[in-house]
Amino acid sequence: MKDKKVLVLIDWDNLFICLCNRFGAEIRLEYRIQKLLEWVQSQIGEILKGYGFVFAPEHLADFYQKLCTENNLRLMICPKRQTDGKEEDTVDATLIWFARLMMRHPDVGYICLVAGDDDYVAMMKEAGLCGIKRVLAPPTIGSLSKNKKLVATADKHPTTLKKMLLRIDTL
Repeated sequence: MKDKKVLVLIDWDNLFICLCNRFGAEIRLEYRIQKLLEWVQSQIGEILKGYGFVFAPEHLADFYQKLCTENNLRLMICPKRQTDGKEEDTVDATLIWFARLMMRHPDVGYICLVAGDDDYVAMMKEAGLCGIKRVLAPPTIGSLSKNKKLVATADKHPTTLKKMLLRIDTL
């Protein structure tokens, strides 16, 4: 696993809304992103190709494009889908599709998911079945669903034997 890289996947909607709910206008988003990436590099391993991936709806993508670019985050815009006359968010589905695609990449040894909702439980379990170590970085403790199924998918660090878990709100 030593040469394997970390695939960083950020659900921007989940991150942004949870931090706004917790901190209001004082979310210090860029600082928290930088600290997250530093933590991944120092505690987990090298980030795949030096880039993390942000999945965001169009309205947030436009506003935070510069922040993403300056922090080596590749922005994946997830437009709303029209279903039966209603707009449907595609961030979760796009992130899951991309994660499953990248699980086949020979250099991926870790997935670091920045999100807290249970929509990603099956994808994280699948990563474990593929031999990929799973790291979880929920935006806040409150962003985690009540049944904690997502937390259960995080693996233990090979050295410290603690769950590879970092709460963004503590940065």
